[in-house]
Order: sequence, then structure tokens, then C-alpha cells
Amino acid sequence: MKKILKKVLSNKKIVAIIISTLILLLLIMIILFLFAAKKDLNSKNIKDKDIYIYFGKEKFDFKGNITLDHDNKITNIKLNNKKVELYSEPIYYTKEKSVILPVDYSVVNTSLGIQNKISYYTEIVNRGDDFYLVNNELDYKLNNNFLFDGCDLYIFIKPSKVTFNNEKIDISPLSFVNYVFDTRELYIYDYENDKIKYYDNVSTDVFVSNENYKINLSSDNMIYKSKEKLLMKNFNYLKKLK
Repeated sequence: MKKILKKVLSNKKIVAIIISTLILLLLIMIILFLFAAKKDLNSKNIKDKDIYIYFGKEKFDFKGNITLDHDNKITNIKLNNKKVELYSEPIYYTKEKSVILPVDYSVVNTSLGIQNKISYYTEIVNRGDDFYLVNNELDYKLNNNFLFDGCDLYIFIKPSKVTFNNEKIDISPLSFVNYVFDTRELYIYDYENDKIKYYDNVSTDVFVSNENYKINLSSDNMIYKSKEKLLMKNFNYLKKLK
């Protein structure tokens, strides 16, 4: 009887060890899966497509196998073992009418006065005469919308006009305007002409307007339908666009 009892107890220990080992292996597999999923979410590979970015007044072209890597709210671009930190400047495809957003942005619906959040790597894609926001969870048609990085940079979907001092400058769809209020520096990129204009010591308010809305870039205030709205800069309080 004692021998049988010892054998049963011994088998229980073996079973317990096997179960513990299986649980440990399962946990390791889950951790590896989550790590791979996070890496896939934080990385974007661009193959056989050329892109360009404007940093300040300078244009930088990237060709070859390009990797975007997002970590701790910072996106880097990797090419030929070199890494460059990106800010919020949009990434343009050279041969396609499309844009990659390197960081989280907000999209503003000027018809409803609603501001929502969209995640980094979301693309603005051209289809016919329209533009769409596209990512793994989203396929959203842009109408009376513009995009805001929560700091100084705006991307416009409709033809618009930039006014400041005595200047009036027309910009095409997919253009951006970056007004750095602290230094009074203004960058206006016109997508259609692929030209950027730079102005310093801009002491007056900078406005961008079209038939649907008017924005004061100096105060991040939007005027639409005879209403005014101060744009939210902290995206943590914004709902994700669906």
C-alpha cells in the first residue's frame, strides 16, 4: 500500500511539473506574440516607393527600403543603417498623391465642429477627386476637414488661402502650414508646386481660410458657421475617429 501511495504521489509531482512547464511555455509564447504584435504596430516598412519630407526649409528625399519606427511617442526613419528623428511634418510619397502621418494627429470636422484623434502611420490617400484617411481600422472620407498636430502644424485637404501682414498665398490640397508662435517663424508648403516659403518675424496673426472655415494659427482658433472654437491640443481628451 505504501509503495502504491508513493507511486501516486510521485506521479502527481510529475504531472504538476508538466503542467507548470506547459503554463510557463504558454506564458512565454503569449509574451513573444505580444512583443511581435507591438513591434509590427510600431514599425512600418516602405519598399520600392520613394518618399520626401520637408524639415524647415529643406527637402529630404528617401529612396530604397525605408523603415519607420515609433517608440515612446517618437517616430524615427531608418535608411541604410542611419536613423533620423521625425517630428510631425507629413511624409509625402514621391510618385503618389498620398501622405503618411508620422505621429498622432487630430482631424477636425468643420461641418460639425468636432475634433477626433487619429493614430500615427495613418495615411491620407487620394481616390479620384476625394481624399481618405486610411489605417488598419479606418477608411474615412475627408470632406470639410483639416488636420492638426496639436502644436503648430496644419494639413489642408481643400484649396485654401494663407493671409498675414499684406500677404495672400494660395495653397493646394495636401499642403501644410507650420506657424511656430514662440519664434514667429512661418513655413508654407504648397503641395501642387512642391515649394516651401519661409517667413521670419511674423508679428501679426496668421489665418488660413476657404469657403467652409477660417483658422487663426496664432491662437489655434477656428471660425465656422459664425461660431468659434479653440482647438484641443491634448489628444488624450479626444475620441478616436471611427
